[in-house]
Amino acid sequence: VVLLSATLAQATVCSEFRIGGVGVELMLLVTILAGIHGGPERGALVAFWAGLLYDSVTTAPLGLHALVFPSIAMAVSSLERRMLRNTLATDALAVAAAVATGSAAVAAVGEIFGQASFDPGTLGQRILVSALLTTAVAAPVNRVVAWAAAAGLPVTIELRRDQG
Repeated sequence: VVLLSATLAQATVCSEFRIGGVGVELMLLVTILAGIHGGPERGALVAFWAGLLYDSVTTAPLGLHALVFPSIAMAVSSLERRMLRNTLATDALAVAAAVATGSAAVAAVGEIFGQASFDPGTLGQRILVSALLTTAVAAPVNRVVAWAAAAGLPVTIELRRDQG
């Protein structure tokens, strides 16, 4: 439900609000937060499906984002576990750095596969604006993804058998 809602929001609302042709990377944000809250395995699984859904509503080749997003989720999850202290500032910087890395990775993989849809001269500026815009909307999305990641965790079931 969260992925479908994020895909719908990415294709409608987020695509309308742009600064310099750059918008919020909501699907990448969901991927990053799934890696933080769900761990590397769950984060990679969510990231793969988020990438496929994102590719289905954009002009990117199918599988481009699904190739990049899982590695970003796993990297974020691994680095998040190694951080000594989580504060609001370090979390915001981590999300911004992850969005910038993910955007650069998507551009690089797109270039490898002949999908050059960006101007190399403005790529750095576009990545910075994308990271700032996406980090600005991270707080409410963080709550939703944390709730979704915690809601699906398996619960320990204790079986009581009669000894009679």
